[in-house]
Amino acid sequence: MKYPISTGQAAALLGRTEPQLAELVRRGRIQPPPAIFAGRRLWLAGQVRRAAELLHVDLEEQLARREPASSAAVPLASGGEQ
Repeated sequence: MKYPISTGQAAALLGRTEPQLAELVRRGRIQPPPAIFAGRRLWLAGQVRRAAELLHVDLEEQLARREPASSAAVPLASGGEQ
């Protein structure tokens, strides 16, 4: 998956709703919060991983369901995406 992604894409990836992700951001649980561009939040890989941890979602499993295994691990392996 290519990052950044929208809140809707992040929610779909995690199997959650946009309001659930917005609540994490509003309460300051995602630091730094996703940047806002043209009125939309742009989520980086590290922020999606943090949301997955907070929501008790296995992100690797969710990625495996959506993409071929060879491309799913690439964005998560890189270090400086935040």
